[in-house]
Amino acid sequence: MKRLFGILVLAVSALAQVQYATWDGTRQKVDERLLKAFTEATGIQVAYNLVPWGTYWQKASAMIAGGSTFDVMWMNLDNFPFYASQGALSPIALSPEAKGRLPQGALKLYTVKDQVLGVPLGPQVVTVYINRKLFQERGVPIPKSSWTFEEMREAAKKLTFTRPDGKKVWGINAMDLQVDTEYGMAFYYSNGGTGLIKKVGDRYEANLDQVFYDTAKKLLDLIYVDKVSPGPQESTLQGYQLFQAGQMGIYVLGSWMTEVWKASPGLDWAFAPLPEMKKGFAPKGVYSVHALVVPSGSKNREAAYKLAEWYATSPQANRILAGAGLLPTLAEAYRSTYLQALPGRNAEVVFAQLPNMVVRHADVRNLSNLPEVLDALGSAMNLAWTGNLSLDKAIEKARADMNALLRNAKPLW
Repeated sequence: MKRLFGILVLAVSALAQVQYATWDGTRQKVDERLLKAFTEATGIQVAYNLVPWGTYWQKASAMIAGGSTFDVMWMNLDNFPFYASQGALSPIALSPEAKGRLPQGALKLYTVKDQVLGVPLGPQVVTVYINRKLFQERGVPIPKSSWTFEEMREAAKKLTFTRPDGKKVWGINAMDLQVDTEYGMAFYYSNGGTGLIKKVGDRYEANLDQVFYDTAKKLLDLIYVDKVSPGPQESTLQGYQLFQAGQMGIYVLGSWMTEVWKASPGLDWAFAPLPEMKKGFAPKGVYSVHALVVPSGSKNREAAYKLAEWYATSPQANRILAGAGLLPTLAEAYRSTYLQALPGRNAEVVFAQLPNMVVRHADVRNLSNLPEVLDALGSAMNLAWTGNLSLDKAIEKARADMNALLRNAKPLW
C-alpha cells in the first residue's frame, strides 16, 4: 500500500509540474529563486527552461502547431500579435485584485477583445551606464541628474584613448545604438520623434522624417566621424564585454544588465541619465514590456495561470526581483527595495525617467506584418551602421522596403 501511495504521489507531482521557459539567461539565478519560492508557497513544482534567443521562437512555433509546448513562456511585444491572432495563447483569468494592481498601460498591450493573453513583467528600461573610474581618470565630470547629447559626445571623446600596454579604451557602444532598435529609439524619442510608422487615411506608411535622420546621423557619427565607438571590425569583444573589462566609458543597453555587472565586482559602475537631445525637451526613453503567456497547448493551465499571476503581482516575487536590482512589475511600489539593492549607483535616475518612458511602436502593434516591416527597416539601417551604405541611401531603401510591405498591412483585431 505504501508503495502504491508513493507511485500516486509521483504521478500527481509529474502532472502538476509547470514547464517555465525564458530566453533571458542574465537573470537565471533570480528566476530560479523565484520559482523555488513559488513552489514553497503553492506546492506546485516548476521546471526552469532556458532557451537561447536564436532558437526560442522556433520552440514557440509549437504553440501554433498544437504539439507539446511549455506551460508558461516569456513573450515580447514584437511577436505577441502574431501568436494572439492565431489563437495560440490561452486567456488568463486574473483575480480582480491582481488585475487592479498591474500597470494598466502594460496590461492593455496584452489584452485582446477584453481577454488578458499576457501578464506583463517589470519594465525593461533603456539605461545609460558609466564607468566612474574611467571618468575620474580622464577628468570627465560624472553626470548625476542631467546632461546633453553634446556633453555625452564630448565625454566619449575624452574617454577614448589607448593605454601604454596597447589596450584601446572606447567612449561608447554606438554599434548597439542602431536608430531603429529600442536602444537607438531612446535617442529618437528624446529628439522629438513620434513613431516610425504613421496611419494615413485607412493605410500605413513609413515615417522616416527629419528627426529620424538627425538622430541617426548623431549616433552614426559616434562611430565614423568622432571615432569614439568601435566599428564593425574594430573589436572582437561585444560592447558589454568591453564595459565589463574596463575598456568602455559609457554603455547604453537595458536595466537588466545589473545582473551582468555583478560578475565583475571590481567594476566601478553607476547609472547615468539619458541625455537631453533637444533643448527644452526632457529625455523620453524606451522601455520594453515583456509578459508571461500560457500557450493554448499547455497541459497544466490552472497551475500555469497561478504562476503567471504570482510572478507578476505577489509581494514576495516583486521583493525578490527588486532586492536583486531588477525592476519588478510593480516597480514604484518596490522602489526603496530596488534602491537599497544598488546603493551608491545613482539608481534614482531610473525612476526619475520612468514616467516619461514610451513603448516603441505601441500604436501599431496589431499590424498584420509588423515584424516583417521592422525587419526590412533593420536590414536597411544595418547597411549604414556597418559602413556599407550612406545614411541617405539606407533611409531611402528602408522607406521603399517598408512602404512596399505596409501597402498590405491590416489590423489583426
